[in-house]
Amino acid sequence: MVSVVQAWKVKGIKVPKPHERVLKVLMAPEVGSTKDFTMLISLISPESETNYHAHDGSGEVMYVLSGRGECIIEGKTHGLEPDTAVYVPLGVRHQIKNASDECMKIICVFVPPLVSRYVEDIEKINR
Repeated sequence: MVSVVQAWKVKGIKVPKPHERVLKVLMAPEVGSTKDFTMLISLISPESETNYHAHDGSGEVMYVLSGRGECIIEGKTHGLEPDTAVYVPLGVRHQIKNASDECMKIICVFVPPLVSRYVEDIEKINR
């Protein structure tokens, strides 16, 4: 299946403070564009961070497009800046912190796809 998605047309799902960010699910089984992976863009607000978490059913590849900060993986801190790629295996705890005054934009790919429960939970946050 071939899919072309223009991210600027995808409605974002806003995650409230203290982990303020916007998530845009670009490709996923739930949106009918792929069955093999989930791809989303995470727009992390300035001076914000994700919670310290792990994904039970998927490994995650992240690619930083803009912003600067750090990624904490199982307690070890790594610097993040544009053109940095990070791989976090299934079940490994991690956190992203945006230390800049600009939005941090990260492409996130999950293989296998995120469980539909996770995508549904993201959507419920904004209701």
